[in-house]
Amino acid sequence: MKNVFFGLGLEYEKGIHARVALGRDGRIIEVHESADDNDLNYRTGHLRQMAIEWDDSVAYGEGAEPGVAIDGRRVVEVHRSDTGPDLYCRVGVWEDDGIVFGDAVKYASGEAPCVAMNRQAVVEVHESRWNSKIWYNLGGFDEDGGAIVWLGNTYLDVGTQPSIAINAQNDVVMVRGNESNSDLHYRIGKLGLDGIAWGPPTRFDSGSRASVALTAEGEVLAVYESTDKKTLLQRFGKIRGKSIDWAAEAVHFDDGVRPCVACSGGMAIQVHESENFNALWASTSRIVDRSRWMQDHLRVLGDLTLPRLTTGASHDAGMYQHGVLMSLGKTQNLDLYQQLGNGIRYFDLRPKWDGSALYVSHGPITGPALAEIVGDVERFMKEGHRELVVLKFSHYAKFTDGVYEQLVELLQDKLGRWLFMHLPQDARLSDIPLGEFLRHSGVVLVVCDDDYPVRIPAAGIWVYRDSNSPTAELGDLRVYDQYSNTTSYDTMSTDQIAKFRAYDGFCVDQRELPCDQFLLSWTLTPPTGVWLISKEANRNLGAEMAVLPRDNDNGCVINQLYVDYEEYSRATDVAMSMNGIP
Repeated sequence: MKNVFFGLGLEYEKGIHARVALGRDGRIIEVHESADDNDLNYRTGHLRQMAIEWDDSVAYGEGAEPGVAIDGRRVVEVHRSDTGPDLYCRVGVWEDDGIVFGDAVKYASGEAPCVAMNRQAVVEVHESRWNSKIWYNLGGFDEDGGAIVWLGNTYLDVGTQPSIAINAQNDVVMVRGNESNSDLHYRIGKLGLDGIAWGPPTRFDSGSRASVALTAEGEVLAVYESTDKKTLLQRFGKIRGKSIDWAAEAVHFDDGVRPCVACSGGMAIQVHESENFNALWASTSRIVDRSRWMQDHLRVLGDLTLPRLTTGASHDAGMYQHGVLMSLGKTQNLDLYQQLGNGIRYFDLRPKWDGSALYVSHGPITGPALAEIVGDVERFMKEGHRELVVLKFSHYAKFTDGVYEQLVELLQDKLGRWLFMHLPQDARLSDIPLGEFLRHSGVVLVVCDDDYPVRIPAAGIWVYRDSNSPTAELGDLRVYDQYSNTTSYDTMSTDQIAKFRAYDGFCVDQRELPCDQFLLSWTLTPPTGVWLISKEANRNLGAEMAVLPRDNDNGCVINQLYVDYEEYSRATDVAMSMNGIP
């Protein structure tokens, strides 16, 4: 099923009470209160891959708690007076040099207004100035299109902090909080000739300050504060009658308060306020089924060979277990089945023999049993996904030939039906287009470093070599993989991008040998505590890749976006954009 994951946002402005809208052509408008005075400001921008390119902030009036909606070139803004409960709206037109707003017109009294619109109607919700009740207004544009004709306040529900969305099919969703507890509720509506026919209120989670967006297909995106009011959650579902069929439980995507979400087409954007300072942050997400992103886009990807394909890659992919001791070596938050479902297609696995069974490890810290990890891959492949999954084994701990043979037996036994077995005559792995790999089914490509796969050849097990290996000529898959070995984000990013710019598709020492892939090691290397230090790298991945040319001067591309805590980096979404998937 489709889903969203916003990951960690980037700061874009100082301010409070931010709201955002996203147009069909990728144009963005955001409104917020100034951090210093009563000014209302807007910022326009547009999407560039998974990044946001913002224009300068523009002051457009005074007030508080602004909200905004967009349809084509037309913009509707609502806000509360900065001196009282009067609510105002204004209509704007997006011109080449910015947005030209009309005068602010009072339309109601209350608090926390929120507005949504489609080509047929404008719908607004707000909280009563007197009590915890929610009212809505339905309206349309006058003949000139420069003003809204409202039909008047209509009581909707009890509750607080409402948010509303409407799509082109006239589906309406309202979400709201509860004054007496932390329950969050939604109501589904349908706009018709007689107004909006609402379904009953339905609880969907605990939290506060929920915001909602709605796709043309009836998919619902909700973001909100968790009950501890310092972390932000996201949830995704689809309208079924008068209820929402949620894809999964809510998941954390960032820290902050007062989030707002918007969507259009296959893209979504969220903005929120810092939990500690008057700073505003934003991030984007594709609305996509990441579990099948390759098979769903073979029209774009089918002719790409491994040297031309970009995927998300998981550093120390098996180190996801929780617990005090486990946290010392933890580099991921999701198990392999979840990472596969999130679109990651390259997995760094470091097997360890403990005397009786195989595990994975990160330095001295032992992770989960390898059988559990292989079982996750088997489960994913059994579901019928036509995806190319690369499992890379290296850094063997306490291994012997006999232990390696047990590893091979486990892989062949559990994954044998999906293992890539045979190459055409005189071909290398790097010569095979993705469409050929996936002609009949999903494929697991197992590559093993060191001498074991050379001395103990086995069906479906291929030889891996780093591009600077003295035996690179033995590699069935040769990869440029040189990490920066630093805890400084600036040092790492500068170093990795410089390495990519210099990469020419040949091995480091044996210059006559082609190197098959470039791995961008977007990781920082503290002795422990990877989560905290990974945040800056993950926040910036999308923005850095958006401005980096697809091909370097040598005609090579980045093949692996290698990250810790992969979901927070949005590596799959970034890779899809880099591959040219619209």
